[in-house]
Amino acid sequence: MWFVALKHIFARKSQTLLTFLAIMIGAASYIVFSSIQLGFEKFMIEELINRDGHIRITPRDEFITADTVKGIFFQSEELVWKNKPYGRKTYTKLVSAAAWLRMAKEDPDVLSYAPMISASIIISNSGYDQTITLIGIDPVKQMETTSIRQDITSGNLENLNSGLSGIFLGDRLMKFLGVRLNDTIQVSTAGGSIVPMKVIGSFDTGDRRFGERTAYASLVSVQNILNTPGQISRIVIKLADIDKAASKAIEWQKGSRDLVESWDQANADRLKMMSTQSLVRNITTITLIIVIAFGIYNILNMVVNQKKREIAILRSMGYNQFDTTMLFLTQGVVIGITGAFSGLILGAAIALYVETIKIPVGRIGFMRIDWSLLTYIKAFFLIFLSSAIASYFPARLAGRMAPIDIIRDTI
Repeated sequence: MWFVALKHIFARKSQTLLTFLAIMIGAASYIVFSSIQLGFEKFMIEELINRDGHIRITPRDEFITADTVKGIFFQSEELVWKNKPYGRKTYTKLVSAAAWLRMAKEDPDVLSYAPMISASIIISNSGYDQTITLIGIDPVKQMETTSIRQDITSGNLENLNSGLSGIFLGDRLMKFLGVRLNDTIQVSTAGGSIVPMKVIGSFDTGDRRFGERTAYASLVSVQNILNTPGQISRIVIKLADIDKAASKAIEWQKGSRDLVESWDQANADRLKMMSTQSLVRNITTITLIIVIAFGIYNILNMVVNQKKREIAILRSMGYNQFDTTMLFLTQGVVIGITGAFSGLILGAAIALYVETIKIPVGRIGFMRIDWSLLTYIKAFFLIFLSSAIASYFPARLAGRMAPIDIIRDTI
């Protein structure tokens, strides 16, 4: 049977080649399309995780309602509000900062943690002013917990601990202010104090707005500038097992007035968008596979109709319905396997080239490709199964043909 199947395959070279190319291009398209999208998804998730840690603890905003002021001004339960209370209470510091730091230090699941404080300030240089967010950090802890080290374009972040007047500015902010390394700028706070600070380094996160509106200084420096010694407005935490982030955040949130969020809870909207993109990718690839399957079906169906005489001869030689069906199904399976394997190789080659393409997006630099083995396994089985299913129906048609009916049709 294998000999006859291969003979049929090579007897119709143009049709075999078209079927083979359709399968190969389909498999390659699936590999390239999936690898690019999954590569960018993984990059975005890594950025979300590495920039803000696995868990972040921030002050909680409270929304004012009628229940918020209940019992404060009036003891009576029979109150009718003409205009119900509304608004929001915003807290600038953690309520239990010391307790959080102690817990993070003692918890065996925590690899590292980094306290932070931030405030809106105005920086000035030679008549140019800009309102920015000044973030106070512990450089060593921050580098252990986040990917901030990768963002540094000049200077040594640890030098922030060398004095109280050092500051790191975004590259775009330095350009806007006309500032260079070792220049001195003026920092003005909402309280009216003005402090000179020396630019000792720069950074670039790839986020234009962040780079134009953000600066880093040491934690102690910012606390002194704001006159809030010991105050902390955020703690980012890195866990040994990222899969525990959500459950850990829920556990820590119980009974706390501060807001505790894991990276996926804090970025739920972005993750939903990525999930939608994955759905679009799956729909596109399934549509592509269906088109390929119809192409295979049409070609093999045409081959069956063209080989009626051969089928009649085979049936008269002793081939039964099952044997005839398997003969044509084998042809589709052979072309499907060889086409799928060739498509995987072609897709990998194209992906290698795509990975060298430069793109002007943040600090990504080059196109991101996902090299997960699972993508290639999925591609092979999806293409192979679609080929086998598309081959089955023409093969079943060939198996049902009776020699006497074929002779009548050809007379």
